[in-house]
Amino acid sequence: MSSWMLLSPASLGAAPSPRALAAFHAAVDVQKVVYPHNPHETDELELRIGDYIYLNSEGVDSSSDGWAEGISWLTGSTGHLPVNYTERTAESDAWTLHRVVQLSKSVASSLNSAEDLDIVDGRSISTEPEERQRELQQSTQHPEIIEGSSFEESEQSVEKYLRQTLQPCLELPSLQLQLNSHNLSHQHNPHTPTIEITTNMSSLSTSHSAASKNVDEIMVEPPVMQPPRPDDTLSVHSAEQEHVSQPTSSTPNRKVYIMRHGERVDFTFGTWIPYCFDEFGNYMRKDLNMPKVLPQRKHSPEGWQNDSPLTNVGLYQARLTGEALHEAQVQIDHVYCSPSYRCVQTCTSALEGLQLNGKHKIKLEPGLFEWMAWYPNGVPDFLTSSELTEAKYDIDLSYTPVQQTSELTAQLKESTEQFYTRNHEVLLQLLERTTGNLLIVAHATTLDTCSRQLTGGVARNTNELRQVIHKIPYCSLVTVEQQLDGVWKLVEPECLPVTHSKNPRFEWNALSTT
Repeated sequence: MSSWMLLSPASLGAAPSPRALAAFHAAVDVQKVVYPHNPHETDELELRIGDYIYLNSEGVDSSSDGWAEGISWLTGSTGHLPVNYTERTAESDAWTLHRVVQLSKSVASSLNSAEDLDIVDGRSISTEPEERQRELQQSTQHPEIIEGSSFEESEQSVEKYLRQTLQPCLELPSLQLQLNSHNLSHQHNPHTPTIEITTNMSSLSTSHSAASKNVDEIMVEPPVMQPPRPDDTLSVHSAEQEHVSQPTSSTPNRKVYIMRHGERVDFTFGTWIPYCFDEFGNYMRKDLNMPKVLPQRKHSPEGWQNDSPLTNVGLYQARLTGEALHEAQVQIDHVYCSPSYRCVQTCTSALEGLQLNGKHKIKLEPGLFEWMAWYPNGVPDFLTSSELTEAKYDIDLSYTPVQQTSELTAQLKESTEQFYTRNHEVLLQLLERTTGNLLIVAHATTLDTCSRQLTGGVARNTNELRQVIHKIPYCSLVTVEQQLDGVWKLVEPECLPVTHSKNPRFEWNALSTT
């Protein structure tokens, strides 16, 4: 190669401490930060999206609580962090480029790599001794090809090098015979771009005849361009994409779209009920991110304790996801939802984004509710179908669920494996009852419990489940597709994820002087 790049896993920020350096030289894994973390203790490490963390693999394996000590690639700081907020990545992702060391004089500084021109160390790749000898003579006769002291000279040297490298190809009898043919244009696409090699590229003369130009023409097939994804906001969208897209099967594979609900009020504001209801049980909005109104329910306000509504941001998250699915031309044939109010709200907003509101009724399925071990006091007091209908939610009143709400009461002490089995068996029943694509809106756990065993996996244990749900933020969406052989497989969703930062509450009197 013509140059070497000096790389090291050193930090770009402050130098690590001696203890950090000692840990670095041990067995180290490079982890990429996937979730931000603000330190609550002095020995905790701040995690930022885009940062890389050096973790001692032995410390991670011996950790009993999922925390380990690591070093930040951005800052060089050392501290403890939750390991499940990171994911394993290639060590080279955290390498730092220090300098490029020139080992030999290359053809030109404008060349990015040897692969661009099939050259190695400024010379074309040859296999025949005669060709190697001829290249050696040419490089001796034209030393300026290698030297190139300025940018313009480098460009000229590249031009000369290309001429001397490619011109011998035109002298091959078989190729020259083909190039001399007057039917050359019929052997290639008329829109195919051409590269013209002449005897003097730097000074083209108008006296060249058309015949000599045809002799020196080389037809180059352009690379096949892949059409952009319909949901990719960085791609150029136009009606012409319909003509360049690959033909699809008349019977597309069946898909199940599993979606988590949006941002919930109780997880955002903490203990909110005592501050948002007066002595008569009337709801009072305390923040713009809180809902303007709440539907009437039999047991209020205590009914909201385990059946939290969405924030306005949560509603927007769901609608954004639905709009992305609509832009990707996703087809939905049946809609199922957990009876939790936050899931009903998410499902309704997603259908609005899909422009399917009024076209699909929501089928409430209690069997899709989350792990009952988290509800030792019993099944939450869900809003009834009639209460939801009065609140203008489009509920399918004729639907008979696979599991009734009363059946959940008998499963208050279900194990993790039983929880996985419950969700999995419910999904199998829904697939057996229907044809076409399903949209399921439920909880963070649902993305895993309704897809893992369907795709051939086994139920996770409690610790594994707790770790995986931290990687499933609000309105996450997973797609499971049935292959031609009947096997279900996780595939990349048709829509992009939705990401946003935490916005703490503003107190105006914090600016007042004391």
